[in-house]
Amino acid sequence: MRRIGIAAVVVLLLSVGVLFAAAEREAVPFPQERGIRMAVPYGAGGGVDISARILASVAPEFVGQRIDIVAMPGAGGQEAINFVLQQPKDGYTLLITDYGPLVTTALTEQVNYELEDWVPIFQITEVQPIFFVRADSPIETVEDWITMAKEEPGRFAVGHGRHLSVPHLPLILFEQEAGIENTHIPTTGGAEALAFILGGQTDIGASVPSTIAGAVASGDVRALAVASPARSQVLPNVPTLQELGYDVMLPAWYTIFAHKDVPVDRMKYLEEKFMEGMLSASAKAMADRTRVELTLYGMEETAVFYQNTVESLKSLLEFIGE
Repeated sequence: MRRIGIAAVVVLLLSVGVLFAAAEREAVPFPQERGIRMAVPYGAGGGVDISARILASVAPEFVGQRIDIVAMPGAGGQEAINFVLQQPKDGYTLLITDYGPLVTTALTEQVNYELEDWVPIFQITEVQPIFFVRADSPIETVEDWITMAKEEPGRFAVGHGRHLSVPHLPLILFEQEAGIENTHIPTTGGAEALAFILGGQTDIGASVPSTIAGAVASGDVRALAVASPARSQVLPNVPTLQELGYDVMLPAWYTIFAHKDVPVDRMKYLEEKFMEGMLSASAKAMADRTRVELTLYGMEETAVFYQNTVESLKSLLEFIGE
């Protein structure tokens, strides 16, 4: 009978232990009593944050665990992205964003990730960039804006979110189309852009409909136009720039991302449960109250949207010289 050396037995036992440990890890239920964190690369009160909080309110019943929203607007949104990167790739820490901090920044600056590192797992909404002014502004229409801006280039300060953000890119394209110049004022996001308008720090704001709809309804601000192929369901009386003769259409998505190293079965679980939650009557009621247009898509569709957005932004940034 062949003898097995002590060293060989030790190696065998260690190997078996590793296998059992791996099996145990795979058998751990998801999610556990530790909650899911969703990092937002913008300040509280903006469009992405509002959409995230709708999901965080309705989805826990279906996911089986609480969902915490963490607003982290620092470093142009990279604080939130790097926070997610630094966490274990176990599905408990996710990112919700538009293309600005994640894609545009990666195409124009040095970042700590590759675009292929991120897997879109669920889209909540598609949004239209919108331009607006305070109700007492002398600018009542887009044509007023153009006429006055041509008379005095740089006269108007436009608060637009971050550099090359979802509201900022359409502003650049519109200026090129209309042949005008404005003074660009970056902000931490739509909520601050709205605050700047209400406080009189800027003349024109650029944001998304869900962020300004309440102020429009109260009569505090006036919306001028949306940069999208169709009018917003939230503010249906606001014309598109295309209707006004300016070929500027740049809608965006608010999508939840996981790191590619998160187990696929966990991504699929979250996709399924998020969809169930967002199709609920509670989600629809909250979306109506917060004026968010729900356009829900899962992993397969959002992967296509993500790739198409990357390619479109590459071309657009080249066109505007960024």
